[in-house]
Amino acid sequence: MRIWRPMIFSSAQERSIRCITDRWNPPDNSLKAALNETVRPFVVLTGGSPARRPRSTFLLPQATHFTVPSPLQSLLGENSHQVVSRHARSCNMKRRLSAKSGPRPSQKSAELDQAAQRAAAFYQAGRARECEALCRQILAADDGHGEANLLVGILLIGAGRHEDALAFLRKSLSRNRKNPFAHANLGLALFEMGRPYEARESLQTAIRLQPNSPEALANLANLEASLGHIERAVALHQKALALQPGNPVLKSNLGGAFLRAGELEKASAVFRELLDANAADRNAAYGLGLAARDRGDLTEAEASFRKAMAGDAMHADAALQLAWMSDGLDTDEAARMREATTEDAHERMVLDFAISKIAHDGGDYAEAARRLRAANTARRGELKYDPARVEADFEETMSVFDAGFFDKRRDFGHSEETPVFVLGMPRSGTSLVEQILASHPDVYGAGELTTLREIGGMARGAGPQASPPQFAAALSKGASATLGRNYVRAVREMEKNARFIVDKLPGNFMLIGLIRLILPKARIIHCTRDPRETCLSIYRTYFSGDGLAFAYDLDELVHYYGLYARMMDHWHALFGDVIVEANHEKLLRDPEGEIRALLSACDLEFAPQCLDFHKTRRDVRTASSAQVRKPLYDPSKRGWRKYAEYLPELGALGSLSQSA
Repeated sequence: MRIWRPMIFSSAQERSIRCITDRWNPPDNSLKAALNETVRPFVVLTGGSPARRPRSTFLLPQATHFTVPSPLQSLLGENSHQVVSRHARSCNMKRRLSAKSGPRPSQKSAELDQAAQRAAAFYQAGRARECEALCRQILAADDGHGEANLLVGILLIGAGRHEDALAFLRKSLSRNRKNPFAHANLGLALFEMGRPYEARESLQTAIRLQPNSPEALANLANLEASLGHIERAVALHQKALALQPGNPVLKSNLGGAFLRAGELEKASAVFRELLDANAADRNAAYGLGLAARDRGDLTEAEASFRKAMAGDAMHADAALQLAWMSDGLDTDEAARMREATTEDAHERMVLDFAISKIAHDGGDYAEAARRLRAANTARRGELKYDPARVEADFEETMSVFDAGFFDKRRDFGHSEETPVFVLGMPRSGTSLVEQILASHPDVYGAGELTTLREIGGMARGAGPQASPPQFAAALSKGASATLGRNYVRAVREMEKNARFIVDKLPGNFMLIGLIRLILPKARIIHCTRDPRETCLSIYRTYFSGDGLAFAYDLDELVHYYGLYARMMDHWHALFGDVIVEANHEKLLRDPEGEIRALLSACDLEFAPQCLDFHKTRRDVRTASSAQVRKPLYDPSKRGWRKYAEYLPELGALGSLSQSA
């Protein structure tokens, strides 16, 4: 899910703009190049009380419940020019009142302020060149002008130059610390730079200054969702929608938040309301399809995705979902996807993922690999990933959590056996193992939880200062037990009666040390699969979140897998048979034998319904949501060999293969 993808214009048509001004042109002309590219339009909303002087634009995020947001209409609609004019009139009125009650502003200052109003109006109307030229003149006369600096900051955000935007936004705030729009846009820039905690402070400040701003509330909701705080996101989206109950964009955001929270019936109700109001709302049909897919109603899901694809323009997200849900699309659907054109780079990327699946199903692995290269290269360009930093995180974890660490903490933690952690690499069979366990009457499958991170107030919740190993090393005996109790209390709110509750988050393999520290009796199931099959499956998958940035470059993916393998060797050396192995290939060869062994390792009696796991009705919100609804079969059949000629990087994993 991509958050806050700023766009340059309020018109639905794409335009291109030139460099803002030579005054801040970087030496390599990269800003000029970025601004000369064709960019999708964004939604801009002017706002603020008529009594406040600053009249600047505020960026409204796109609906974030879809993997690829579609262009949205301006919330001001056809009357946006009237709002700009109204703001200008209110600014002039305030100046006239100020002139009666205090010193008269200088003529130069008044002229610059009027010019800034015109620049904002140009920008609101999508006339970026005129806006740029006017800002250049204003800043030449007064380089600290608040509104002109804010406009430049917004243009730089739209160009993807977020770090450059910071200086202008902060200069704007130095002139007026109470400008909510400057704080809000500063939050956008900081978030895009990977500084969510600072971004949160800026957005919270914007809301304090303007509490009834649905845009600021929606932005903060998106940020909280990106940090894994879904309940907070839902509450903020609800508050935003309460301010503008008829706003379809805010309603779509709320539906998406319900999806992320697993409130599938509530999400479906929101999307149905949108479709009742506008039967042609393809995004609402897509959202309804996602809800149906996650609760296991594949027939309704396919129908909704097909409805989203109706019309002349291709809905890339629906195409991708349909391609992955179907073992083979009909000829017309496949041809339409292949022939679809778009000038939007992100949509092109999503379509390439979809077409690669079609080519794979048709046995054209050369074409599938070519499309995968293009799609993954494009996706990698959207994300930030530092392999050296990731490797340092792995090294720190192995360095802190050693035998001596646990020798000194033998009696730490909370002695509760409720949690079962299913973990491993993505696409290694974690969803399948959870589905099998959740089919047992004594087990509840909770899905991919962020609870383990949140109860410690670490990493994604409290701030960027403490790494998980540092956090764990600082825990006292009492604190470790408290955290264990808090975790169990949190998951028990989902299910009161089940003996075991499964927390299936693949990346928790990094937190096995913390798990053993605070919940020493919890069961840990490590899912494994031939590394070449695992990495091929990862490379073929478009993940909706931004947390798997290593997945989209084969060299980086192979490097990450090597780090993961070393990490698991480290945990096995420390904890031995405490970690239960669930191998995907063995499960395919001997389903009943492996399922019996898995249940026995969890101290569970055999239950026949675990063999018919695909019939179990429960919500599944992962990339494997459709696959776990089907009986066991081997979809790969040494699939990596079919790609060996076209994706040779996978061969480097041969030495790590357990089932060559």
